[in-house]
Amino acid sequence: MKTYKLILILVLQAWFSSCEDLLKVTPENSVTFENAFQSEKDIVSALNATEKIIRQNKAFSYWPCQNGEYSDYYPSVGFATLNPSFIPDMQWIFYYQVIASANVSLPYIDHIDMPQEKKDFYKGQIYFFKAFTYLQIIRIWGDCILLKDDVIFTAVAKSHWTEVADYAIDLAKKAISLLPDFDQMTDYNGNAIKYKSTPSKGAANAVLAHLCAWKAGCKYMAQPDQQNYDEVDLWKTAEQACTDIIKRTDLYDLENSAEEICTKALVGNSKEIIYESMVRGFENELTSRDQAFCWGYYYQGWPVKAEENPGEIKNKSFRIYAKTVREMFPGTDERKNAFFYKLDSMQYKVSEEITGGYAYPYKWRIARVGTEGWQAGQFIDFDQNMIHFRLADIILLRAECRTRLGGNYTAGAIEDLNKVRDRSKATLYDASEYGGDLRYTIFKEREKELLMEGARYWDIIRNGYARIELQGGWLTATDQDFIDGAFFMAVSQDDFRGNPLMRQNSYWLKRQ
Repeated sequence: MKTYKLILILVLQAWFSSCEDLLKVTPENSVTFENAFQSEKDIVSALNATEKIIRQNKAFSYWPCQNGEYSDYYPSVGFATLNPSFIPDMQWIFYYQVIASANVSLPYIDHIDMPQEKKDFYKGQIYFFKAFTYLQIIRIWGDCILLKDDVIFTAVAKSHWTEVADYAIDLAKKAISLLPDFDQMTDYNGNAIKYKSTPSKGAANAVLAHLCAWKAGCKYMAQPDQQNYDEVDLWKTAEQACTDIIKRTDLYDLENSAEEICTKALVGNSKEIIYESMVRGFENELTSRDQAFCWGYYYQGWPVKAEENPGEIKNKSFRIYAKTVREMFPGTDERKNAFFYKLDSMQYKVSEEITGGYAYPYKWRIARVGTEGWQAGQFIDFDQNMIHFRLADIILLRAECRTRLGGNYTAGAIEDLNKVRDRSKATLYDASEYGGDLRYTIFKEREKELLMEGARYWDIIRNGYARIELQGGWLTATDQDFIDGAFFMAVSQDDFRGNPLMRQNSYWLKRQ
């Protein structure tokens, strides 16, 4: 398969272009997998390269969910409104590059002389990387190519997303069994690992929770012959995976205030973070072409982007009215003044001709500014880590799982909801909210807590709220449209090359 050969070439390039602080694979006269993996150092180098692929692809999973992230403004055409004249295609090669990179080193671990616990640690990281990547792939494309542990070069047909989810769930469970807790992890030299960019048991539990919740919640859009599974068991597994993270209060805890979500949790290396990619400080990788590793790029301008002026808020891709912010975060909820810059003064003391009535998002605070050439003084990117899972997400996901399970779980769901609210001094749960619909209340809390973090589209799909929370063509889309793949990206034509077994998503095929 030509695409897979290209992936392997990219993998090798990633190894040999690694940062100076990463270990290197030392090839002989020509690079072969056999001579590339002869020591523990070589395995570590390969894992660092795999992590680097995730880190460098900073738009990992962001672009496709733009249509579901909260905004008071959307363009009139495109995926955001399910406009049939617009086919949203996207290449998946960079995602499969992660899987290929992980697969290459896996067969050699058992042949290297090192302690069994080290072998388990490295295998656990590989299983995590693959499970994490398949979670992204099935949420973005649905049915996709399933590559397991072997490096293959032949044509491969797509598998149902439910089957891929089962494989990824199994990988996540293996990762949980093999990976240590974060405080027990050591690096190649025996030093304690300081950063949560290295997969841990907690990170693997986060992936398992999201995979199980996705398969359980999305049963309604699986193919009819793929719906013969028990979603209750999946919700129970997801709930337990969340619990296994939450109970480790010595490792993970909420930051102390809404302000600290912005100044600590989203900066990186925080007690609230479960898994992140190290972007902060990697100045040689932060260039203009790498923008949009977080949603702040789409929402935020002045004052973080010093070269902009307040009036440019009216030109942002996504915009939220100040009045919407007040409705979303009523009363004493401190998130309105943490997530948005000087909400009162910008709304009441600055002319609406300048602001357009919009609030000024301020969730990401630290900018990297160019120091030379044409970029001198210009915003390049946010100099903060890319956060994949934080504890507030897991607490609210457990709350959702508990509402799905009902019965004795319901009280725990309310406790989880209130724990997140209490941190930001928001009003605690009242049974009258949203007509007494606790699951929808939790969905709206995730919308608020994770605002501008890219989770809302997946939450909408998982809960079956498309006709409530989306707009345009989504309001009239049929159940069959969802089964056919309306939620997913079309497979890029570039990914058809060299694979005669490739088929397009059914929904988008009808519109080509």
